Amino acid sequence: MFGAGGEFRERVKLLRTMRRWDQGTLGERAGMSAAAVSQIENGRATPTAEQVAGLSAALGYSTAFMTAESSVIGTTRPWLRAYADASKREADARTAAAAIAAEYIRRLALKPLPDLLPHHAGDAEDDEVIEELAQEMRYLAKIDQDAVVTNAVRAAERLGCVVLPLESELGRHLGMSVRADDIPILCVAKDDVPGDRQRWTVAHELGHLALHGTTGPPRDAEEATRMEKQAHRFAAAFLGPADALIDTLNEYGGKVTLGALQHVKSVWGISIKALVGRYRSLGVIDAEHARSLYKQISARKWSKDEPVDVPNESAQWLAGWLVRKAAIDDLPAACRHLAAAVGGNGDDLLRFADWSRRPQAEIVNLADRRRRSV
Repeated sequence: MFGAGGEFRERVKLLRTMRRWDQGTLGERAGMSAAAVSQIENGRATPTAEQVAGLSAALGYSTAFMTAESSVIGTTRPWLRAYADASKREADARTAAAAIAAEYIRRLALKPLPDLLPHHAGDAEDDEVIEELAQEMRYLAKIDQDAVVTNAVRAAERLGCVVLPLESELGRHLGMSVRADDIPILCVAKDDVPGDRQRWTVAHELGHLALHGTTGPPRDAEEATRMEKQAHRFAAAFLGPADALIDTLNEYGGKVTLGALQHVKSVWGISIKALVGRYRSLGVIDAEHARSLYKQISARKWSKDEPVDVPNESAQWLAGWLVRKAAIDDLPAACRHLAAAVGGNGDDLLRFADWSRRPQAEIVNLADRRRRSV
């Protein structure tokens, strides 16, 4: 019998889940039955040396990587409503990827930035509390009180988050967040996603981490709706500080019209629909005015395709560390080199760090706006 302990079983299950394989698929690739894979993953059987080698090879990892002892602690669940908002298979795959990414960070002795995310203990239903929390996190992310968040992903990194790219949307979500080995990790869609929605997703997930970091996933639809609204309120306050957002509106006439909102969006990188909600919550417009604007947005089919394109963003921390650690400027080559050094998989490591995307049309660059740069 081969001395493969709990670490091996856990890595087999994580990597299989990340690859979206069922136990039968892994068993077929490893030359064993689905029942044998199940018994190994659940600790009912100790794998033989041949089985360890077969499973490791099928998953694309060395036996040394798969069987090494680990001090990495567990991964939380994303704040999704019992997988009703996204398929269990997809949510589990992204959660497993976050756990494997955290293990690479530890194996390669990378040093995440200090975790500055506050642990909120106040009333998450109190709008003033959320406004204060958003201002506190802007300060910690080195964003001036009235400044535009020119790059939400970089702000998240400055708060100590590791931001990983998603290859596609997650159900009706563009992202999710967990703590893996106590590292705050955001997974955010990078392709075919409007920049304003991507930025909102990052801020929304920061809200979950700060507001709900000590609680588990929602237990029912009512709790899920409440937590989502709280994270949305945080995102609005984080991306659009009240006084500065009102000042910008006044520069464009002071009236909340679709035309004025397009100008405000070009400055702040917040969607027109979200701006309607923000001005409503600030008392600039009433509920009837907001409903009228929402109807106009729907009639123009702007719900998913608004005017004023905002650039997509990308993370820098992980890719930067990998090329420096490998002393190789080419990211794919650096990933292959470092993964080989620990018996890992270069393709997996590259997926965690690669934010390259298809070319896009020319779009507004928030960093070039004349007002309030970070």
